[in-house]
Amino acid sequence: MNLKCRLILEDYRKQREDFVKLGDVVHEMLAGIAKDLGLTVLAVEHRVKEERSLAGKLERKGDLYSNLEDITDILGCRVICFLSDEIDKIGKKVEETFVVDWENSSDKRTLLKENAFGYLSLHYICSLPFGDKWPDEICGKKFEIQIRTILQHAWSAIHHDIGYKSDFGVPREISRQFARLAGLLELVDDEFVRARDNMVGYTEDIRKRIITDDADDVIINMISLNEYVLHNKKMQNLIKQIADIAGAEIKEIDPESYIPQLAFLGVKKLGDIEVMINENYDLALKLAGKALSLANLDIVSSSVALRFLCRAELLNKNYDYDKIVEFLKISLKTNDKAERQAKHLLKQKEEC
Repeated sequence: MNLKCRLILEDYRKQREDFVKLGDVVHEMLAGIAKDLGLTVLAVEHRVKEERSLAGKLERKGDLYSNLEDITDILGCRVICFLSDEIDKIGKKVEETFVVDWENSSDKRTLLKENAFGYLSLHYICSLPFGDKWPDEICGKKFEIQIRTILQHAWSAIHHDIGYKSDFGVPREISRQFARLAGLLELVDDEFVRARDNMVGYTEDIRKRIITDDADDVIINMISLNEYVLHNKKMQNLIKQIADIAGAEIKEIDPESYIPQLAFLGVKKLGDIEVMINENYDLALKLAGKALSLANLDIVSSSVALRFLCRAELLNKNYDYDKIVEFLKISLKTNDKAERQAKHLLKQKEEC
């Protein structure tokens, strides 16, 4: 290793702790960006290059660097998203938050030829601005930010693991196989976005139909049931009255676990729940009163009305003891608990 490279390594040793501090700051900022955007990401990662790794880079490419500042990946940070359209959302915030070295940054997704397949992520070379917010010793130091999807990350990891870094020297059939795989992964990323958009569109449509009382024929599923609990006026009134009995606040909980219970009762469409509310409203309130008036609860779930509606349905439709036990076992799992609650429920029927 020549003198210039040895001096770069010596400078690295002096500044390594500053890069460690910088990594912690940037990691927190990137996590904050995802949170502010309302995005759940798989991971925010960072690493400071080890001396051995830097020495190897200088051995291979030392002629490209005059000093430590020319090496822009001493600190490398990465955000791994779930969906491909989240890359640009995070990228936009990165551009607004950090000082971007545009000459050395690249959207590698655009570097492929039209007739080629590849799988590359968005790369920025950034630094923190000087000012009062951060210590001077970590400002102005360049670092790399990669933003990629889970599938892009998997693709990159596989490439690295098997040593496939370019087309040079790779047999044509293997190269073509990787090209096909890359194309498939790109399509999968696109389809995940489409699936998300379809789910959002479906949810919005169901919500609109519920609010306008035009959802009777909608099949019960995890989305439609949740929207019904949150937006149907009668259901909301019942939930609030039950919460008032307990003197508790309402916490929104996904009611998906009630789908098999409703199916047991023959309730398969949202209109069937409407009928169940109309027929069982008063009894459901009475059952809730007996169960919750002395319970000293601070919080009740938004699915609490379904619990007492189902039990009121069992009583109003004169389900026998064995059927009630069978119903209760859906959620309680054990015979003993189901039998005890079935006896208690039938006793309450006599009292109501």
